[in-house]
Order: sequence, then structure tokens, then C-alpha cells
Amino acid sequence: MLDRAPLGVAVRIARIDWNAMSADEGRRLREFGLMEGVEITPLHRGSIFSRDPLALAVGRMRVIIRARQAAMITVEAAAGDERRSA
Repeated sequence: MLDRAPLGVAVRIARIDWNAMSADEGRRLREFGLMEGVEITPLHRGSIFSRDPLALAVGRMRVIIRARQAAMITVEAAAGDERRSA
């Protein structure tokens, strides 16, 4: 899941549980370009005491999403990365 993906390592979105989120949340993620097959890089998480929010690099954009939303996104190793799925 994206909420547990290592920071600074590119991953590919394998699946998004669109049914687990509201229509507004889904629309917002799509507007940010977060869809199956897209490569993203988790950059940093909230404060020391919280994992919320999560900053991502999506192409040249920087996007902030909630940890709850990130938990609905399954990721896998990006092309050329031999690590296992997150």
C-alpha cells in the first residue's frame, strides 16, 4: 500500500480502491493524475508524530494526499526496480 511505501523510491500504482472513497476524493485523485499504471515517488510524510499527510511526486507535480487515501492505493515496484511490491 502507498501509505507504507518507502520514501524517495519510485513505485507504480497497481490498483486504487475507488469504491472505498467518496466521489469527491476519487475526482481529486484523478485530477492529480493518480491512476493505475502511473509512476509516483513518495517524498515525505507529516510530522514526527503523524504519517499524515503524504507528499508525492507525480511527474513534475507535487501532490499532497491523506494517509487514509494512500492506504487505498496498492503499489508495485517501478520499472527497473527489483524490489518487491509495497
